[in-house]
Amino acid sequence: MVAVCVLCNRLYTLNYLCPRCGDVLADQGLIQDFFDPYSSYEDQKIYEDGYQGYTEECCTHVLACGKCGWYEYKALHRLPEDVIN
Repeated sequence: MVAVCVLCNRLYTLNYLCPRCGDVLADQGLIQDFFDPYSSYEDQKIYEDGYQGYTEECCTHVLACGKCGWYEYKALHRLPEDVIN
């Protein structure tokens, strides 16, 4: 069964506020893309130990504040494709 991330596939948006300044946090995409733009060419398994929150069941995104530079991680469970359709 294929599982998909609702954020990666633009099926859902998050609305979190920055704990430092109160501005809206923007989804910056996958954690591995945020910290290493060439990571999409690498094997996903190299991130298991290197990045917080990586599992096969979750997709970890970076939420960042454009105003003060704060960022945090948000792990979301991937949903089975048949649940979404």
